[in-house]
Amino acid sequence: MKKLSKVSKKVLFALTEPLALVPEPYAEPARRIGVSQKKLIAMIKDYQQQGIIRRMGIVYGHFKVGYASNALVVWKVAEARIARTGKIFFNVPAVTHCYARNAYPQWPYNLYTMIHAKTKEECLAIIQGMALSSGIKEYKALYTVKEFKKIKSDLREIL
Repeated sequence: MKKLSKVSKKVLFALTEPLALVPEPYAEPARRIGVSQKKLIAMIKDYQQQGIIRRMGIVYGHFKVGYASNALVVWKVAEARIARTGKIFFNVPAVTHCYARNAYPQWPYNLYTMIHAKTKEECLAIIQGMALSSGIKEYKALYTVKEFKKIKSDLREIL
C-alpha cells in the first residue's frame, strides 16, 4: 500500500464519522479537512476507483431495528470450492460478512458468514437454504448470546 498524504488520512478519518442528514452532507467534513466540497467528493470517487474505499453505507444496531437472531455460521468447505461458495453466500441478503480463514485439525471450518434475521427460526431457514444451495453439509451456527462491544474501526490506530 502506498503511503497516504495527511489530507488523504483526514478524508478517511472524516468518512468514518456520521454524515449529517442535510442537503449537502459533505460540506462540513470538507470544511474541517480544509478542502472544497467538490474536491472532497472528487477524492472520494478517486479512492473508490483505487479500491481504497469499497463502499459507503449506514451502520445500525441489528437488535435495535428488530433483528433479534444473529449467527456466525462456520462452514467446512473444500479449498477448491471456497471462491465459488463464497460467491453464493455473498449474494444472500441476510449475510453481512463472508470471509475465508485458515482451517485447523481441531477446527476444520474455513468459511465464515454472519447472518441477521428477525427470529431464530428465520435465521435457521436462511442457513438451511444456504447449505442446500451450496451443497455444504458441514457447518455450525454460533448464535449471539450477548453483544459486549460493537464499534466502528478507528483508522487512527492503523494509518
